[in-house]
Amino acid sequence: MKYKWMEHLAQAWDAFIEEAFSFVPEETKKHVKNARKEMLLALKSIIEKRIEELEKPKKEIKKVKVEKAEA
Repeated sequence: MKYKWMEHLAQAWDAFIEEAFSFVPEETKKHVKNARKEMLLALKSIIEKRIEELEKPKKEIKKVKVEKAEA
């Protein structure tokens, strides 16, 4: 890693998660891991959709003059 503190922070985070989940059954850990993956896939699909929308040609907008109707 470019910054040493980032490496230490990542290691601290991993240690925290490992300790926090030390009492959790393996099956639960598997579900949490799968849920994290699904969340990332959901975010990925949102980002991909937004990129598609940005790449579409813009619609031409025409100004239309509206005259006031006399009563």
